[in-house]
Amino acid sequence: MRYKDLSDFLNTGKAALAKGPVALILVEDLTEVDTCIRHHQQLGFGSTLVFAPDALELPDKLENTIHRIPYDMTADDAMTTAVNSIIQAAPDIWLYYCFNAEYLFYPFCESRTVGEMTAFHMEERRASILT
Repeated sequence: MRYKDLSDFLNTGKAALAKGPVALILVEDLTEVDTCIRHHQQLGFGSTLVFAPDALELPDKLENTIHRIPYDMTADDAMTTAVNSIIQAAPDIWLYYCFNAEYLFYPFCESRTVGEMTAFHMEERRASILT
Protein backbone atom coordinates (compact mmCIF):
# COMPACT_ATOMS: atom_id res chain seq x y z
CA MET A 1 0.00 0.00 0.00
CA ARG A 2 1.29 3.44 -0.89
CA TYR A 3 0.59 6.53 1.15
CA LYS A 4 0.96 10.22 0.28
CA ASP A 5 3.16 10.95 3.29
CA LEU A 6 3.61 10.09 6.96
CA SER A 7 0.48 12.03 7.97
CA ASP A 8 -1.59 10.09 5.43
CA PHE A 9 -0.29 6.80 6.85
CA LEU A 10 -1.08 7.89 10.42
CA ASN A 11 -4.62 8.86 9.35
CA THR A 12 -5.49 5.96 7.05
CA GLY A 13 -2.97 3.17 7.59
CA LYS A 14 -3.07 2.57 11.32
CA ALA A 15 -4.46 -0.93 10.76
CA ALA A 16 -0.89 -1.88 9.82
CA LEU A 17 0.05 -1.15 13.43
CA ALA A 18 -2.68 -3.31 14.98
CA LYS A 19 -0.56 -6.44 15.30
CA GLY A 20 3.13 -6.52 15.99
CA PRO A 21 5.90 -6.84 15.78
CA VAL A 22 6.20 -4.15 13.11
CA ALA A 23 9.36 -3.45 11.10
CA LEU A 24 10.26 0.09 10.09
CA ILE A 25 12.83 0.26 7.30
CA LEU A 26 14.30 3.73 6.83
CA VAL A 27 15.72 4.08 3.32
CA GLU A 28 18.67 6.47 3.16
CA ASP A 29 19.85 5.44 -0.31
CA LEU A 30 18.83 2.84 -2.87
CA THR A 31 21.31 0.16 -1.76
CA GLU A 32 19.99 -3.35 -0.95
CA VAL A 33 16.48 -2.16 -0.19
CA ASP A 34 14.70 -5.15 -1.73
CA THR A 35 16.85 -7.72 0.08
CA CYS A 36 16.45 -5.84 3.35
CA ILE A 37 12.65 -5.87 3.00
CA ARG A 38 12.56 -9.57 2.10
CA HIS A 39 14.89 -10.52 4.97
CA HIS A 40 12.68 -8.83 7.54
CA GLN A 41 9.48 -10.21 6.06
CA GLN A 42 10.93 -13.73 6.26
CA LEU A 43 11.55 -13.18 9.97
CA GLY A 44 7.79 -12.86 10.43
CA PHE A 45 7.07 -9.21 11.16
CA GLY A 46 3.34 -8.47 11.22
CA SER A 47 3.76 -5.44 8.97
CA THR A 48 6.65 -3.81 7.17
CA LEU A 49 6.68 -0.02 6.89
CA VAL A 50 9.15 1.34 4.37
CA PHE A 51 10.06 5.03 4.60
CA ALA A 52 11.60 5.68 1.19
CA PRO A 53 12.29 8.35 -1.42
CA ASP A 54 10.12 8.44 -4.52
CA ALA A 55 13.13 7.31 -6.58
CA LEU A 56 12.93 3.82 -5.08
CA GLU A 57 11.60 1.28 -7.56
CA LEU A 58 10.49 -2.12 -6.30
CA PRO A 59 8.97 -5.08 -8.12
CA ASP A 60 5.15 -4.99 -7.89
CA LYS A 61 5.13 -8.34 -6.10
CA LEU A 62 7.27 -6.88 -3.30
CA GLU A 63 5.64 -3.45 -3.34
CA ASN A 64 2.24 -5.06 -2.71
CA THR A 65 3.47 -6.59 0.57
CA ILE A 66 4.66 -3.39 2.27
CA HIS A 67 3.30 -0.11 3.56
CA ARG A 68 5.30 2.46 1.61
CA ILE A 69 5.58 5.94 3.04
CA PRO A 70 7.31 8.59 0.89
CA TYR A 71 9.95 10.10 3.12
CA ASP A 72 13.11 12.20 2.92
CA MET A 73 15.70 10.66 5.22
CA THR A 74 18.11 13.55 4.52
CA ALA A 75 15.91 16.06 6.37
CA ASP A 76 16.94 17.17 9.84
CA ASP A 77 15.72 14.74 12.53
CA ALA A 78 14.11 12.53 9.86
CA MET A 79 14.74 9.25 11.70
CA THR A 80 13.63 10.59 15.07
CA THR A 81 10.46 12.09 13.62
CA ALA A 82 9.49 8.91 11.75
CA VAL A 83 10.16 6.51 14.61
CA ASN A 84 8.61 8.68 17.31
CA SER A 85 5.48 9.21 15.19
CA ILE A 86 5.00 5.46 14.89
CA ILE A 87 5.71 4.90 18.60
CA GLN A 88 3.04 7.47 19.46
CA ALA A 89 0.55 5.83 17.07
CA ALA A 90 1.25 2.31 18.40
CA PRO A 91 2.46 2.61 22.00
CA ASP A 92 1.86 -1.02 22.99
CA ILE A 93 3.18 -2.70 19.85
CA TRP A 94 6.66 -4.16 19.48
CA LEU A 95 8.56 -2.06 16.92
CA TYR A 96 11.88 -2.61 15.21
CA TYR A 97 13.64 -0.09 13.03
CA CYS A 98 16.66 -0.26 10.79
CA PHE A 99 18.16 1.45 7.80
CA ASN A 100 18.32 -0.17 4.38
CA ALA A 101 21.14 -2.70 4.01
CA GLU A 102 20.86 -3.59 7.72
CA TYR A 103 19.65 -7.05 8.65
CA LEU A 104 18.31 -8.31 11.97
CA PHE A 105 19.82 -11.51 13.33
CA TYR A 106 19.07 -13.01 16.74
CA PRO A 107 19.59 -16.42 18.37
CA PHE A 108 17.67 -19.14 16.53
CA CYS A 109 16.42 -16.73 13.83
CA GLU A 110 16.79 -19.56 11.32
CA SER A 111 14.06 -21.54 13.07
CA ARG A 112 12.12 -19.00 15.19
CA THR A 113 10.12 -15.99 14.08
CA VAL A 114 10.56 -12.53 15.47
CA GLY A 115 7.04 -12.93 16.89
CA GLU A 116 8.19 -15.92 18.93
CA MET A 117 11.14 -13.89 20.20
CA THR A 118 8.95 -10.99 21.28
CA ALA A 119 6.43 -13.38 22.87
CA PHE A 120 9.25 -14.82 24.98
CA HIS A 121 10.31 -11.34 26.06
CA MET A 122 6.72 -10.43 26.93
CA GLU A 123 6.42 -13.56 29.07
CA GLU A 124 9.59 -12.44 30.82
CA ARG A 125 8.01 -8.98 31.26
CA ARG A 126 10.72 -7.23 29.35
CA ALA A 127 9.93 -3.94 27.65
CA SER A 128 12.80 -3.90 25.17
CA ILE A 129 15.24 -6.13 23.33
CA LEU A 130 18.82 -5.15 22.64
CA THR A 131 20.32 -6.62 19.48
